[in-house]
Amino acid sequence: MHEQSNDNEHLTLPQAAKIAPGRPSANCVWRWCREGVKSRSGERVRLKHIRVGGRIDTTRAWIEAFGAELADADARHFDRSDEPAPPARRSRRGRQRAARQRDAIRRQHDEAEKRLKEAGL
Repeated sequence: MHEQSNDNEHLTLPQAAKIAPGRPSANCVWRWCREGVKSRSGERVRLKHIRVGGRIDTTRAWIEAFGAELADADARHFDRSDEPAPPARRSRRGRQRAARQRDAIRRQHDEAEKRLKEAGL
C-alpha cells in the first residue's frame, strides 16, 4: 500500500521537477533555488531548499509557496498600473545601434546647415 505524500517530505530536485507545474527539468528547479525567478515587478523570488550532505532538497509545500510568492509579486506589479513603466533597458548591441543612429542624424544636420550657409540662408 502506497502512503500519501507529506507536504513536508523532502524531495530531491528530480523528484521536485516531476511534481512542479509545467514539469521543468531538475536543472531548472536548481536555478529556481540558486538564482530564483524575476517577477514582473523586478523582485527575485527563490525556491526554498536545504542541502543534505551533497544533495539539494525541497518540499512540495515550498514549491507551492514559491509559486504563490511569484504570483503575489506579479500581482503587486500589475496593481501599480497607474504608475509609468520603468524605461526598458537596451542591450549593448541596441545601445551601439542607437549611438550610430544619433551620429548619422548629427552628420545629416551638420550637412544641411552647411548647405544652407553656402546658399546664403
